[in-house]
Amino acid sequence: MDNREDLLWLKGVERSVKKAYYISGLQPKDIDFFETHDAFSIISALSLEASGFAEKGKAIQFADKVGIGIEGKLPMTTCGGLKGRGHPVGATGVYQVVEAAQQLRSEVDEKIQVKKNNIAMAQNIGGSGATVITTILKRMAH
Repeated sequence: MDNREDLLWLKGVERSVKKAYYISGLQPKDIDFFETHDAFSIISALSLEASGFAEKGKAIQFADKVGIGIEGKLPMTTCGGLKGRGHPVGATGVYQVVEAAQQLRSEVDEKIQVKKNNIAMAQNIGGSGATVITTILKRMAH
């Protein structure tokens, strides 16, 4: 970490999410639900910024003003996230995609079900931001 240009910018997230947006043809405004890698609170904030949802240094204001709760513009980690699951390290990325898929399929408890749930993004981070996998899922028509 000591050789990073900016300790408060997750370049790995930026690279991963740009590739995911490019492949999917989507942009941050298209994402309805974000399953973030919240092993540490600061990572959620930095991920919001590097993923293009909030300007650098403005994640807290974004969360407060735009909203990251169930009724917010960008609901995040509605099932409790890594902290709610005990952060099952090796299984983290798998469970994040499963929870995003459950949101899209409306298979979660109604108290945590996101109303607008057409496109979800799950982001798994390893090595303090060195390795990042961003997955974008889209609801399939029945």
